[in-house]
Amino acid sequence: MDWSSFFVGVCFLIVAYLIFLGIKKGPSSEKNNWKGPTQTLYVQGWGTIIVCVICGIGFILKSLPSQI
Repeated sequence: MDWSSFFVGVCFLIVAYLIFLGIKKGPSSEKNNWKGPTQTLYVQGWGTIIVCVICGIGFILKSLPSQI
C-alpha cells in the first residue's frame, strides 16, 4: 500500500469537510441577516468540495495494492 498517496487522499477529504463547514449556513440572504458567503462564493465552494472529494477518493483508490 502506498501510504503517501493514501494520506494525500485523506488530506483532500479533510479539506473538503472544512470547506463544507464554512459554507453550510447557505448563501447570504435576508433570512440569515446577510451573514454568510455570497452566492458566487457559495457555488464555488460546492464546486471545490466536489473536486476535493473526487481527488481524495481517487488518491485513496490509487494507494491500494494493484492485486485487487
